[in-house]
Order: sequence, then C-alpha cells, then structure tokens
Amino acid sequence: MQTTKQEYRQFLKDHFKRLKLRAPLFYSCDFGLRFDLQIGETNTEKYFHNVNRRATTIFQSAFDSSDNVFLILMDYKYKRRKIRCWNFIFKQIQDLHAAEISFSKEIRLYDPRDKFDIRNLAIIKLKSGRVNHKTLLMAIANQDFPSRFPRLTYNHIISNKEIYFININKKLIFNMYDDRGLDLVASDIETLRPIYENHKDWILDHDRAQIEKLFT
Repeated sequence: MQTTKQEYRQFLKDHFKRLKLRAPLFYSCDFGLRFDLQIGETNTEKYFHNVNRRATTIFQSAFDSSDNVFLILMDYKYKRRKIRCWNFIFKQIQDLHAAEISFSKEIRLYDPRDKFDIRNLAIIKLKSGRVNHKTLLMAIANQDFPSRFPRLTYNHIISNKEIYFININKKLIFNMYDDRGLDLVASDIETLRPIYENHKDWILDHDRAQIEKLFT
C-alpha cells in the first residue's frame, strides 16, 4: 500500500509528466489558464473583495466538495525551520489529524545551482469539502500586505509559503500565487473548457492570445 507521499508523486508522474510543482505553474504545463484577479486601485477594501470573489468563484468551478484532493503546502527552509502542525493553513482543515500529514522536501526546485534552495513540503489527502478554501484564498491575497489579516503566518512577515490544490478526480491543479492572479492547469484540455467559457473575461491579458489558441 502506497503512502500519501508516494501517491502524490505517482499522480504527478502519471498525469503531469513528472511536473515539478512550482510557480509559475501555467508555463510548466501544456493545458492551463491564467486568471487576473486585480480590479481597480490596489490595497482598498473593494480591491480585496473583488480579488477574493474571483478566486473563490474559480476555485468552486474547479472543485466539488466531494472531490478527492492533495493539498500541498510548500515553505522555504530557513535554517531549522519546519512546517508545524499548528500552523494557520492546517487550522483551515476540518478535523485534521497529525497522521494525515506527510512531510517531504524538494531540493533545488527553483535554482539547480543553489544548495540552499530547499523547500519543506506537507502533503495531505482529503475531500475538498473539509478545506475552508475561502479563508485560505483570502490569506493568500493578503500575503504581500503585512497589515492585513487573515495571513498565512501569524506575524507581519511577508510569507514564502505556496499552496497547491490538486484535484485527483478531475486531474487539475490550482495555485493562487498572490493577490494578482492564479493558475489552473489540467492533464486534458476538455477539463478546462467549461471554466474557460464561463470566466474567459478574467483571463490575464498578457497570456490571453496563447490561451485562446487552446480553445479554437
């Protein structure tokens, strides 16, 4: 019987050609969408309301509460820093038990020449409905604004944490990188088509031409 960590690695190997899970996710996959979450003047309540509204809408278009998912938390390893079981992200998961969390590391994920490029990983397999995704997405939107809460960290430090939601049933991956935007990639173009059709007005203009070619 495979461990959760082994299942996660095998899933990526089988469906995403051994994709390295890292930002920007959109440029690492054949089939992807890149959404613009920004509307209007930055750092106003209206601005963050719209960021959170778009991010939540897209998430709910991609995930049903009954979907099986891997939730991946990635954090830059600084000295002896570890991912703690009482961190903010884990508190957004209903009835999470320590035994459900698998830990791993990624070495030289962003810079193959840097021996200090080490990421701690926490991997959790669960039903999507157990995750308080609205609060998590709000915290991601706030991460570059130290005075805003909720936050991925309990202090005012800008976070290095990355969160990836992998939909096992639909074979897609969701990553909101910050308040500016999010990436949604899939192993099959048809999985993304209804999401594209419903939300194509929100596609990031910089990548719009490339994305539109996928659906014509």
